[in-house]
Amino acid sequence: MRILISVCGEGFGHTTRCIAIGKELLKKHDVRYAAYGKSKDFIEMSGGVVFETYPEIKLSGKDGKFDVTKSIFNSDYHPARAIKKELDIIRTYEPDLIISDCKYSSVIASKIAKKPYYIITNQNYTKTDKKEKYIVYPVMSVLNVIHNSAEKVIIPDLPCPYTICEYNLKMLENLAFIGPLIRYDVNPEEINDEGYILSVIGGFEYRFKILELLNKLSNKKGIKIKMVCGSYDVAKKLEAVKSENVEIIPMTTEMDKLIKDCSFLVCHGGHSTLMEAVCFGKPIITIPDMGHPEQENNAKKINDLECGIALSYKNLESELENAIEKVSSNPKYLKNAKKLQKSYLNHKGTDKILNIVENGL
Repeated sequence: MRILISVCGEGFGHTTRCIAIGKELLKKHDVRYAAYGKSKDFIEMSGGVVFETYPEIKLSGKDGKFDVTKSIFNSDYHPARAIKKELDIIRTYEPDLIISDCKYSSVIASKIAKKPYYIITNQNYTKTDKKEKYIVYPVMSVLNVIHNSAEKVIIPDLPCPYTICEYNLKMLENLAFIGPLIRYDVNPEEINDEGYILSVIGGFEYRFKILELLNKLSNKKGIKIKMVCGSYDVAKKLEAVKSENVEIIPMTTEMDKLIKDCSFLVCHGGHSTLMEAVCFGKPIITIPDMGHPEQENNAKKINDLECGIALSYKNLESELENAIEKVSSNPKYLKNAKKLQKSYLNHKGTDKILNIVENGL
């Protein structure tokens, strides 16, 4: 079977779980990707074969705040251009199945080409009482029309009560909860604590304040921190000011080793990073982008499960240091993170994806 995996390239979360799917499906099928920008580069670094496409949105923000309106509606990125390109890719590759990870231009192209498609997502509804609901709710209503048309909508998360994206979901008949899709094998006996915090904040400039503050705390408290930046530009900026206890990592294909050996993670509220953290049984301090309801809901669930602490970007100056001390000293966060790891070991998404693709189960 020929399978095309189309990836939304905004951040690396969509990319990493698509790599996990691709590696599993490659055991029995021919797999190609459609991707762009840093996502395309990362998939190629990981050994994937990629058709280059175009973005349909571009994440935008300022001073820690995500701008949903500017991200969806802008003059630089045109879904029609992406649809045309992806139709060309489909006609060139002639896949038997398209798997779209939140790349809805590929879904439309699949419908036009009359090809079956699956959708991967960790949100089809985003509960919020903030003003962003006036944009998010109508968009989600439209997307759920698309979700209902898919063969399957794959939810790459743990079963209840540990579903991290629970507050971002609305039940549909074709939803398939398959468990987390992470790139790595998890062996509890190989997991250590080498005494450093792993920062996985991502390479968007509007999050830079978090990295600056972590750097200051490292200098003040002597804390060892490894910062995965996801951007060479951000890494270069940090290198000029970093504390002696901070290690700057622009990009990595060895995130598994970094997570395995850390004490805990500091990250935003992106679903895939949270999944990788809990699958390795690591506590989390999560700092969602302001104005990003999906991340805020993921962070709330982490907080509710007490496997980590959710912070607001607005209060970082006063709360981040205390949160680091709490997660470091209170064993409940590690204990609860280990519960989620145990759930993952019984519900691995990669163990089920072949069966779903081949048998529709």
